[in-house]
Amino acid sequence: MAYMAASSKEDVYVAWGSEAVGLPVQIAIIPCVSPEDEPADGDYHDATWDGSEARLLIGAGTDVVLTPGQYVVWGRLTAGTRRPVRRSGLLTIGTP
Repeated sequence: MAYMAASSKEDVYVAWGSEAVGLPVQIAIIPCVSPEDEPADGDYHDATWDGSEARLLIGAGTDVVLTPGQYVVWGRLTAGTRRPVRRSGLLTIGTP
């Protein structure tokens, strides 16, 4: 599990592997309410590639500002007619 201060501004990463590099990629970060919950289409934000990892800048002053709590990080690729979705892990914002 990763931790980030609520006042921080930093990148969140989702690992995909080298075969995915260059494909359109998005990251969603949703509140951890139920383990079965998945992001809606509107929860995803366009991400960029950093090596074989998707990267999204979040925090103060970005389009993704999170209040203290626990979140689930998801990644999604678009590869032709395929659209794989991957749960990446948990992110705690504020006091762990």
